[in-house]
Amino acid sequence: MKSQRKLPVLAAIAVLMLAITACSSNTPAEAPGEPSPSASPAENTAQPSPGPSAESSPFPGQETQAIQGTGIYVGQIDNHSVEIKTEEGATAFELGAGLEKAPDALSMDDPVVFEYVERSVEGDSSVVQRVLSKLERSAGSGSAAPSAEALPQTRRITLTLEGMEEEKTAALAAGNGYSLYVFDIFTFDAKTDKLAMKVDPEYYAEITKLPSGFNLDALKLEGEEELSSTGQVTELDQKDRDRRMTGVRLYLTAMKTGLTRQYVVKEVDGQGYLIKLNIPQREASEGFGPHVYASLDSIVSD
Repeated sequence: MKSQRKLPVLAAIAVLMLAITACSSNTPAEAPGEPSPSASPAENTAQPSPGPSAESSPFPGQETQAIQGTGIYVGQIDNHSVEIKTEEGATAFELGAGLEKAPDALSMDDPVVFEYVERSVEGDSSVVQRVLSKLERSAGSGSAAPSAEALPQTRRITLTLEGMEEEKTAALAAGNGYSLYVFDIFTFDAKTDKLAMKVDPEYYAEITKLPSGFNLDALKLEGEEELSSTGQVTELDQKDRDRRMTGVRLYLTAMKTGLTRQYVVKEVDGQGYLIKLNIPQREASEGFGPHVYASLDSIVSD
């Protein structure tokens, strides 16, 4: 009788175990409305991210063909760009690789041939850089500067005055073995080679044509001795020289209260010139510098 009572109990336990097993098989991954983890890749609707080939070039205009041109060399704007007068007017060009020293072989008003590509600026395709791959004097132009007889009687020269660019007319004048362009604010005495301001003649530049084979070291010693009575003598570096004039071989300056004196050796097509500047610190100071440097930079050897 005791064994017969155990049978219903064992049967109840078996039924309970089956129920527990059935409940544990219904996992959250198979809950209604949830996607099955076994879904095929084709059912994934996410869009693939674009590869590198979808990116645009940062310089959309970089691959332009080379353009050839001719013009008149105006001068160096800074260490990596120059200005050339073309049919479109005065135009700025960037110096390409290998042309860093090209301006050293040129003088203002040299006829030049050049080659360049147009390159769009990153972030603004409407702005175009003209990058030179070639810049040299025109073939057949010779190494000598044009003679005074071939020069126009007047010339328009661009100056920076009070931070603004202005174009002013200068007239051709003859010195002792050279010519230059003189603005109407100056007088030029051909006998003494002295360029002075009309409003204040104490602002002046004295020009001396040097003999061939001049000794630059000897001139430097002479200049240092001459300027030492004014104050401490400083030699300008190439960057500061280029801001004033082209072709400068030596630039010494000294200052004292109310006066600056400068001693400059400039070379034009192999011909040297010694220039001594006297610059008082008075009302005319601001206008004297841009005008006198532009006139001195227009010197052409006869």
